[in-house]
Amino acid sequence: MSLPETVTNMSRSQPPDRVAEGETRLPALRRVALSPSPVLALTIGLFVLYGLTQTSSFGSGQVWINIFRDASFTTIVATFVAIVIIGGGLDLSVGSVFAAGAVVSAELAYHGQSPFVAFAGGTMVGAGVGLFNGIIVNYFGIPAIIVTLGTLFGVRSLAVHLSQGQPIGPLPTSFTTIGQHDFLGVPYIIYVALAVAIVAYLLLHATTLGWNIRALGANREAARSVGIRVRPLSICLYVCCGAAAAFAGALQAARLGAGSPALGAGLELTAIAAAIIGGTSIAGGLGTIPGAVLGAVLLSVLGTGLILLHVDSTLEDLATGVVLVLAAGLDQLRRRQMFRTSARRARAAEST
Repeated sequence: MSLPETVTNMSRSQPPDRVAEGETRLPALRRVALSPSPVLALTIGLFVLYGLTQTSSFGSGQVWINIFRDASFTTIVATFVAIVIIGGGLDLSVGSVFAAGAVVSAELAYHGQSPFVAFAGGTMVGAGVGLFNGIIVNYFGIPAIIVTLGTLFGVRSLAVHLSQGQPIGPLPTSFTTIGQHDFLGVPYIIYVALAVAIVAYLLLHATTLGWNIRALGANREAARSVGIRVRPLSICLYVCCGAAAAFAGALQAARLGAGSPALGAGLELTAIAAAIIGGTSIAGGLGTIPGAVLGAVLLSVLGTGLILLHVDSTLEDLATGVVLVLAAGLDQLRRRQMFRTSARRARAAEST
């Protein structure tokens, strides 16, 4: 069922005071879902600011390669974190799952397994954690923030136990090639992140499943009433998110030549920040994959620029917080304006 039909049926099942809201929300929902995020303007603004205040080093090709390479790991995680949030969920465990994916894949590679088996093993661990999260959230009624906060601590503990608190390495060249080599001067990791983002984009923006995900996040009970299998769909989102986080961790292990249980600390907040900065609504139903990618790039640009400006590293989180609040505020203003415009058009159509 398409999103317009879904939302229309949702409005029919709601009280009268919610019908107008649902009819008003539909056109605005579609425009917000497909419109560019204010994060692009913020990214350009930062680029101009650094260009005016920094030496030519910021504009060098190698600096931008480093920016996009560092943003690649956040991009892989943030795109699927955004999808979970759009679907009405929340996953705080991705940082620990990132570490688990790095440790498990490194352990397999260190003991002679092929790169394919090592990456697949690490990714499957993340998918398993996502499956656990999804089942507990959907069948036991425990809030996602509690469940995924619990797995954040539990999975990190298991990663430390498995590795005995030490990095696993050095890893064979066959495994580290994808993390340390490049093609035409661009690291393989950037190509991989771009491919993951394209897959996520097609899933969310070019399929009926993507519109069902938005409907799930907009109104779970109404989505169920029109035939969407909300529990399996929600579980699938958590599985994909966990798999993406673990896969990104395996890539980080390949880049560093070792898998450490300390990897991914704070990544859950960075990924959520990238998604929200990119226009994803924490309330669910709204968001874009390009926005999440731009959010990840923006955070990488911000961090690199502060380093080049010799700003105290302890202030980087402060700067991230300021940008997050600013981007969220701009996005809220943009949405409210769109909803007001849609309301006026709906009233005008009814009067005629």
